[in-house]
Amino acid sequence: MNKLELEKLKYQIGKLLQLYRLRKGLSQLQLGNELNLSSNHVGRIERAETNPTLENIVKICNFFEIDILYLFSTLNKDEITSIENEINELKEKFKNQNKRKS
Repeated sequence: MNKLELEKLKYQIGKLLQLYRLRKGLSQLQLGNELNLSSNHVGRIERAETNPTLENIVKICNFFEIDILYLFSTLNKDEITSIENEINELKEKFKNQNKRKS
């Protein structure tokens, strides 16, 4: 069994939350409204600055229809890098979509 490290786990959960949010094309504010959280709290979770409560983890998993075990499975460096790369691509796409709307 892998030993969980709190900081790595917080980072991983934050990146997965950000990835799934961006895949749905949602802002932090929109996701916060869906989950009954402030956009600031969503941002702090994504940046691994705070621990999400179990209640919020369940809300996140239910909203995105992901298995809670996925959030707590230890991802290797390549998997994290792949997630970070997809996040960067989605952020760029999201930014460009918002530019066209203005």
